[in-house]
Amino acid sequence: MSTVQAQPQFTGTWLLDRAQSQLPHRGGDDRGTSQAQPAEVKLIVEQQGNTLKATRSVMRGSRERAMTETLVVDGSEQTEQTPRGGSSVTRATLGGDRLVVSKTHTQPAREQGQPARTFSRESVWTLSPDGRTLTIDTTMHTPRGERAMKAVYTKAS
Repeated sequence: MSTVQAQPQFTGTWLLDRAQSQLPHRGGDDRGTSQAQPAEVKLIVEQQGNTLKATRSVMRGSRERAMTETLVVDGSEQTEQTPRGGSSVTRATLGGDRLVVSKTHTQPAREQGQPARTFSRESVWTLSPDGRTLTIDTTMHTPRGERAMKAVYTKAS
């Protein structure tokens, strides 16, 4: 006897909940941040079949920056060349109650005789049982070590 579990549906507009998230502190000094408002982060996800499109927008004051990533979530590897001669390999798998996205970026050596540098990242997307909270746990592996972060989003009404 087997039970088929429905795949999670991530479609929707999600707002970052900073209080619940564990985000890395960006370097540099904190001058002016006492008056500056933290950026509002919104994630818009469109999921159809084996394709998931995620647009993350960051709004600070009247300035907005958006970045869109389209994933094929069938477990196949998607390879693309990066602007500086490197390559990026992404594998996204949707199954059970989660989406797992693994991305490896290889940068060519800056100087002859130096090794290429590799950075990798694994993100695990999960939904709360009521479908109102999206948690993305990310582990980054760099030549300088490993870092983890957690982004918690609530569904916009």
